[in-house]
Amino acid sequence: MTLYVVDVTIPADTRQTSPKEETVKIEEEVIVSIECHFPPGCRGMVYTACYYGEEQLFPRPYGSYLHGDGETIKWSEYYELPESPCILAIRGWSPGTSYDHTITWRINALPKKYAFWWMVLDRFISFIAKIFRVRV
Repeated sequence: MTLYVVDVTIPADTRQTSPKEETVKIEEEVIVSIECHFPPGCRGMVYTACYYGEEQLFPRPYGSYLHGDGETIKWSEYYELPESPCILAIRGWSPGTSYDHTITWRINALPKKYAFWWMVLDRFISFIAKIFRVRV
């Protein structure tokens, strides 16, 4: 599994119509998990999303955005990229803010031949953890 880390430093009062953008080149074919970290101080006023060209990939549906304060939003995914390697854009904006904020995206990707089995194993472990009330 390959971990890609993208830090997006969003200048104070960045408008949604002109977001700050960083790109990442994903070499594998399938994204299997994503984390997006918002440091304390964002107060839910810093927004971000991931795109392939103009197509919004994460979060879905189109027009929804991640935002938070002192938290990491994470989820398992099985998203086959349209090409390999694939350039993704992480965009962020922060209207009405007075300070710059750095949002960190962590994207885990696998070759397609391993991704399906990874997801099966991940779901099985989560199921077992729920049965025994263990937090994974």
